[in-house]
Parts: sequence; structure tokens; C-alpha cells
Amino acid sequence: MSASIYPTVPFNISVHDPKPDLRELHLTFTPEFQQMTVIQRLESLRAYIESMVEQAKTTTDDGGQRGLMMVIDLTEQLLPHIQSESMPLHQTLIVEMGDGADGSSLEELLG
Repeated sequence: MSASIYPTVPFNISVHDPKPDLRELHLTFTPEFQQMTVIQRLESLRAYIESMVEQAKTTTDDGGQRGLMMVIDLTEQLLPHIQSESMPLHQTLIVEMGDGADGSSLEELLG
């Protein structure tokens, strides 16, 4: 069995619009990611970031590129929390965006 050229997707993202001025990203870690060791999780996230950076380089759509950059930024912010094992992987992480967001940063939420 050969290894895939694509990294394991560490989480699934869904978008919710609970109010006109608020958008939520719901991140749910995959069961495969949850079962990995910390070292494997970090390697998986770094490979995922690399693949998103490569994808962003070839994307010509501005909206698609902004979306990719946002996912890259969010994934990079998760790295220290995954490394320290301070984030519960079985819970859905909700990130609020827009004028209706409460203003908490990811750092404050994971704190």
C-alpha cells in the first residue's frame, strides 16, 4: 500500500451564519487525527499547512485565496495548543467572524 501524496485532513470545517452580521466556522477534528500521537498530529498539521500554502499559490480566485489563507492562519494558531495537548480534540471548535462576533481571539478562547 502506497502513502497518499495528500496529507491527512486534520479537521472538517463547516460554515454557519446564525445572524446576518455573524459567521461561524465549526472545526471538528477527524477520528483519525484524534487517534494520532502528539508528534503525528503536529506532522499532520504541518503537512496540511504546506498543502494549503501550495494550493493558495495556484489559486487565482481572490475569495478562494482569502479562504485558504484564513484556514492556514487558523491551523497555525492551533499548533501550540495541539503540542501542549491543551485542546480537547473531541469537541467542536467554533470561531466567530464578522461584526457580530464577540471579539475574542483564538488565543483567548483556548487560553
